[in-house]
Amino acid sequence: MKFKAKSGAASGSYEPIVIGEQEIVLTGLTLQQVSPGDRIVFSIDVNWIKPVHWDMGEMEISLRLGQPDGQVIYWTLETCYAKSRTRETFTWTAEKGETRFYLTVRSVDSRAILSGDFWLEGTVYAPS
Repeated sequence: MKFKAKSGAASGSYEPIVIGEQEIVLTGLTLQQVSPGDRIVFSIDVNWIKPVHWDMGEMEISLRLGQPDGQVIYWTLETCYAKSRTRETFTWTAEKGETRFYLTVRSVDSRAILSGDFWLEGTVYAPS
């Protein structure tokens, strides 16, 4: 392991946020010591609920490269009936020594409320 960093917010440190159609940045993460070919293991953890007036909640979670509207390197669409804890781990190979990443969310029809912890963690490994 070359480097590890984590960014986000704990439950109770912010007021619940209704997630709408406009994509919003939850957190940014800067990784140091990244070289082309390094493996970066990302862990995403997002706790959310559905609004009362919907039968089902729905939220898109993306990880963007370089800037808040940069290239999407990871995307998932999550659904729930009441509340959800979305936990994802994936590996990405650095191409140019990229160091800045943004965790973003959006929900068409505002079918999600961010209500708990959210974290983005990245661990950098040299090529094996």
